[in-house]
Amino acid sequence: MEGMNLLHSIISNPVHRRRPFRASRTLARTATAPPFLALLTAAALADWLVTRTATRLAIFIPKTPEMIAGYQWLNWIGQFGSTLGALTALAGLSWIVREEWRTQRTPWLAAAIASLGGLSIVFLAAAPGAWLLGYYLLMLIALFGLGGRSLRLVQPQTVRFAAFLPALAMMSAGLHQASPALYAALNLPGPPMWSNQFYLGGECLVLAGALAIWLAYGRGAGILAWLIAALPAFGFASTYLFAPAMTATIVIWSNGLTLFLPWWVYALALWLTGAALAQRFLAADRRTGWAIMLLAAAGYAPQLSSQFHYGLIALWLLALPPAAEAMDRDHV
Repeated sequence: MEGMNLLHSIISNPVHRRRPFRASRTLARTATAPPFLALLTAAALADWLVTRTATRLAIFIPKTPEMIAGYQWLNWIGQFGSTLGALTALAGLSWIVREEWRTQRTPWLAAAIASLGGLSIVFLAAAPGAWLLGYYLLMLIALFGLGGRSLRLVQPQTVRFAAFLPALAMMSAGLHQASPALYAALNLPGPPMWSNQFYLGGECLVLAGALAIWLAYGRGAGILAWLIAALPAFGFASTYLFAPAMTATIVIWSNGLTLFLPWWVYALALWLTGAALAQRFLAADRRTGWAIMLLAAAGYAPQLSSQFHYGLIALWLLALPPAAEAMDRDHV
């Protein structure tokens, strides 16, 4: 008799009837990170640290026969990392498109990202020509979508700005890069002077983004995280003070930053970002840690489509809501 009463209460209560359906719908609408994210991050770091940094740093080093042989091996490793990074980044874009369509979050964003990936493949065989301006437009659309999504996260304001400011910096660099293509399409003399202001303003946004990332993910960092983060910051500061011209050249080749501000500002930003990164991995928040590393590997004002793809994937990861948050919002 008690069992019949319990069954009758479940059938007659609308709350009990809705729960299984709403829970399954929530799970279906929750986007997930690609399972090969660790491989993608490792390849992107090899592309950045080996191909775009170490091999170019070797230009300034006197080369003995042994050094030349070592440089060749380093170059081969970098080429392998760059190729693997480009392929896994395309796979990452495919994963994002799949998740956007599966969760029905923003179909137009999925279409823009799919078009970016498709055009980057087409441009391997055909010169961009007039399509280059369209590619930059798709870049800005995708960045606009991800930046707007980050501001709508049901998260503290610091977390929202940790994703929004890097997106805004990449948009500023994209406007700088798109301006020559725009002037060429309109048959105007160029390059435009105002584009430099976008570039320098975007570099300031990069530094502000480093502060936002620390406020969002690194404020609780312990002594170990600060010590780990001090290594790259001290390495940059000491190298700059020893050889400022060489360091500035390597940095703009590697990351696209001009270092037009005092050196200690960049060292502090590097230290804060490193502390946030170390804290994320110490706290077992690997998804955020990989996203921060992908942002660093993308650099400011990426010169290759694969580098831009790193940044796009990083911004998408930072704009992913936690599973619990997605479920709470779905029940509203």
